[in-house]
Amino acid sequence: MLTTESMAERLLHRGLGGVELFDFPRQSWGALRRTLAGLTRQGYTRLSFHAPMPRPSYFHHSGVSCFFLHEDASLRELSFRVIGETLRHARAWNAAYVVTHLTYGKTDTTDRERAARLARETCSRLAALSDRHGMPIDIEFAAYSSAFASPEDFLAAMSGHPQLGICIDTGHASLGARIRQRSYMEDIRTLAPRARSMHLWNTRGPEDPRHRGHVPLHPTQRPEQGWVDMEETLRIVLEHNPRINIVFEYPVEELTTEIREGYDWIAGLVRRHARDCQSLPGASA
Repeated sequence: MLTTESMAERLLHRGLGGVELFDFPRQSWGALRRTLAGLTRQGYTRLSFHAPMPRPSYFHHSGVSCFFLHEDASLRELSFRVIGETLRHARAWNAAYVVTHLTYGKTDTTDRERAARLARETCSRLAALSDRHGMPIDIEFAAYSSAFASPEDFLAAMSGHPQLGICIDTGHASLGARIRQRSYMEDIRTLAPRARSMHLWNTRGPEDPRHRGHVPLHPTQRPEQGWVDMEETLRIVLEHNPRINIVFEYPVEELTTEIREGYDWIAGLVRRHARDCQSLPGASA
């Protein structure tokens, strides 16, 4: 029989100057704090939480699942309980912000009007929770729910709530654009003004069996070969937020040469584009 602890994904993702934690059981927190202390000494000084964090003993679902747009009110309340607990622990651990999903395509309502209403209600409650815990919340964009899939849907639901930002996930945004037959870059342009964080990973789509899942970044991944255009993505986003929080959303047990080359590639692009953006007419110093 699976326990909630055995279901936990236990993912630690490095980023530019920070670390993001996702779905660790509380039983592992002693070792996790020691790991974080070592990473802090290496320069990873910013911490963020991705809900659920920690893995609740009462949550018998995949960590990536949420039920804010589910028809069942009891499941919606379960997700609010999870995000509330995540916010409480994030504050105790001095995290900078929390990331949460808003949609979960497998179980979300298929009624468009109901989905929009539930999303607005969810964002209003998330904003109130953000105020209560003194913790910003970034909502991860994904287009897997048939009734709530466009950037405009997300931005409309978040309207009027400055406590909430967008987390652009490059892999999910790329796959979603393919599914919905939209332009990935146009979606990025729409989301960028509200973007406060990014999850970076690459993909050539589910039709490429050699590269399934969250593919680590590398400078040899060229857009003309079907990879996400990371340079243009960063240029667009950094024009709006040169200090955006960036997380490499693929767990790394060993910093191989190839992994380090990917990190260095993105860091170089960020430095270059952030510098260019700061020099634009009207840009803040």
